[in-house]
Amino acid sequence: MKTLILQFIWLFPLLVISQIKTGDDITISTPQNDDIYLAGKDISIDAAVKGDAVVAGSYITVNDTISQDLIVAGSDIIIKGYVADDIRMAGGKLTIDAEVGDDVIVAGGELTISKDAVIKGNLISVGGKTIINGVIIGMLKARAGELKMNGIVEGDAILYGEDIKIDGEIYGTSEIVAEELEIGENAQFHETVSYWTEDGQVEFKNSLVNTTANLEESLMEEHEEFPWKFFGIAAFGFWIFYLLSAFLVILILNYAFKNLFAEAVTYIDKEFWRSLGYGFIYLFGMPLLIVLSFVILIGIPVGLFLFSVFVFSVLFGHLIGALLLTYYLEKRDGQAWGYWKTSFIAMAFAIVIRLLTFIPFLGSLIAFLIMAIAYGLLAYTLWQRWNKNNIELAKE
Repeated sequence: MKTLILQFIWLFPLLVISQIKTGDDITISTPQNDDIYLAGKDISIDAAVKGDAVVAGSYITVNDTISQDLIVAGSDIIIKGYVADDIRMAGGKLTIDAEVGDDVIVAGGELTISKDAVIKGNLISVGGKTIINGVIIGMLKARAGELKMNGIVEGDAILYGEDIKIDGEIYGTSEIVAEELEIGENAQFHETVSYWTEDGQVEFKNSLVNTTANLEESLMEEHEEFPWKFFGIAAFGFWIFYLLSAFLVILILNYAFKNLFAEAVTYIDKEFWRSLGYGFIYLFGMPLLIVLSFVILIGIPVGLFLFSVFVFSVLFGHLIGALLLTYYLEKRDGQAWGYWKTSFIAMAFAIVIRLLTFIPFLGSLIAFLIMAIAYGLLAYTLWQRWNKNNIELAKE
């Protein structure tokens, strides 16, 4: 019972631990009745998944149906199968060539929405290059260095970028801010267009269908406040920086504390609730202790030290949680994965945890519970070590 509760809290919604798969090459060739969590190099989903799919890897292809949400991160991602609910996606080269039942939120170097793709909700994207050839039933909100909109947007469109070309249809109102804006021969706007470009007036040709296009200088302020020219590169660069820095921290933590992590996971089933309580005490009690230290003048140096420790623990809590989850799975399987394999698997879980935090409120709750479990286990383990040392000293 404790193990099932742990799985639910640790990595929502890990209700079936057997649905976690890791390895270099992973192919899902049989239907999955529950949520799946995949981490590896080359991943292919070739059978229907009746729950959520959370995937992290280098090359990822989804060829069959995902009945609920798809959360995915990787360098090269292709979505060809129907996704019934939301998509949260981050990576290098991203392609959606399928129908999506709800919203899509994307951050990456290059995004392509194919001509056969249909997004029934909103599309919110940030990237270096964005090409939209399909249909978006909801709103389009895109920020990119280069943006080409050749498809159909049935809702409103808010577009920011360096070079923007519109050669499709927008049925809602449009707000466009670009250094250079080009209107193609097939472009059609069915509601009011507000725009700003460095060159001033733009020839909309025959694209305005019973509506008007207005050059609004006020939009220039938004353009100047943010360097859209580098936005896509910066967004992707930030993601790469996060991956590299997070992996470096995982390597250091795994090298320095691997014995502590391996020992800590042995208490999960036996002392789960006590460990969780220790975690809550740490996360709620440490801020109070820091405040108390600052109130007492002689305690200010101690307060500064505790504050630094607490900030570090919050920033890297998901990495420690990912490492502990990896060691737990290693212990459960009775295998010795080795330093590098545990590091790579922990990195994959860290990406998944970070993506889960995109979920409003629930994501933050998940991250908090992960940290509570992780630090509670470590605190309990250190307490046990201290007790054993005292007992041994007393015997001597």
